[in-house]
Amino acid sequence: MKSVNEIWQTRVNQHINETRMYLKYMLNDHLLFVFIFLGAGGALTYQRWLETLSPDFPAIVIMTLTFAFIVITSSVRTLLKEADIVFLLPMEFKLRGYFQKAFRYSFISQSFLVIVPLILFTPLYFKVTDANGKTLLICLGLLLLVKFWNLRVSWAMSFYTEASAKWSDLIVRFVLNVSVIYFIFSQDTLFLIILFVIMTGYVLYFSNNVKQKALKWEQLIKREEGKKQSFYKLANLFTDVPKLKKQAKRRAYLDWMVKQVKYHQENVYEYLYVRALIRSGDYLGIIVRLTIIGSIILSFLNEQLTGYIVVSVLFIFLTGIQIMSLYKHFELLELTNLYPNAEKKRLSSFLKIMFTVFLVQTVIYSLITFLFATVSIFVGTLIATALFSYLFVFIYMKNRIKKNEKDV
Repeated sequence: MKSVNEIWQTRVNQHINETRMYLKYMLNDHLLFVFIFLGAGGALTYQRWLETLSPDFPAIVIMTLTFAFIVITSSVRTLLKEADIVFLLPMEFKLRGYFQKAFRYSFISQSFLVIVPLILFTPLYFKVTDANGKTLLICLGLLLLVKFWNLRVSWAMSFYTEASAKWSDLIVRFVLNVSVIYFIFSQDTLFLIILFVIMTGYVLYFSNNVKQKALKWEQLIKREEGKKQSFYKLANLFTDVPKLKKQAKRRAYLDWMVKQVKYHQENVYEYLYVRALIRSGDYLGIIVRLTIIGSIILSFLNEQLTGYIVVSVLFIFLTGIQIMSLYKHFELLELTNLYPNAEKKRLSSFLKIMFTVFLVQTVIYSLITFLFATVSIFVGTLIATALFSYLFVFIYMKNRIKKNEKDV
């Protein structure tokens, strides 16, 4: 039988190799080119926006909430599998080294989620404060310490099954995270010391309290499986992922959308795609979340036409890239073969639905622009975003789908 160290090393190598394999498909030349283009446009807009930034802009509050959300979502990647509940459960008392390695791996890999946003916020932070490079490094070190603390608490809470305990912990941790991160960016040493003492006592209390508790194997395995499926969903946007598990949810209040499809055998795929779009949390959730986030960002822009266009186009692009896998949602369904004309209308039905989704986003983004900017910026954003939606659907998406079908 393999030792604990060999089990961890084998699994982490498999995890890294699998991630690397799917990233190779995800970060293809076309996508990198688009990201470079959007990144350059975003950087230019960011720079111009900073030049017009008012002194009372709540930059520290925005940074605080952003990093509070990042660190509170911390959890340890255990890389456990369903079979472990049978084969590893009897030797639970020998797995301390395994979970220590899992904790170190999680902290190192998730530290990039702190470092990258801090780099992006650096110009804004320097603009609104008198901070320098040394101050930024201190902030980074303290933020990583907060990240470490959240991982420790999250691991301790994984020994609990009570929902009340978990919700109470989330509320307390959110308050502590917001407070300590705010004082980190505000460079208030006294309150930082007080809060770190409180946080130390908090993590020590739970760490000692769970020493007599057993691991909740079903809970840990379910959480690990959820993280894997989240990555598979993202990778499935670019290539087929055999291990992806799909789920559907009944949403009767959206049945009116299905009724808009005309009853005809040529509209088989249009009906199926609309049905899948509203029943699958993967697609509908992505559309709703990105639309809300994009609208919030648009509301903070300072009447810059380029900024409104870049943000609107960026979030429509991100939405399209993530829901493009809808085209293959019924790839293995044989029922459509009963309708002779269904396959002919498959691509056009898909493109029609995608264009409708992007038009809805375009209208929402344009209305947000109308509320916070001038009429000319509203018109410019509406035209540019609608034009991008048309080109993105009927040129990029259409050609990419045709190319993928030829390669199969």
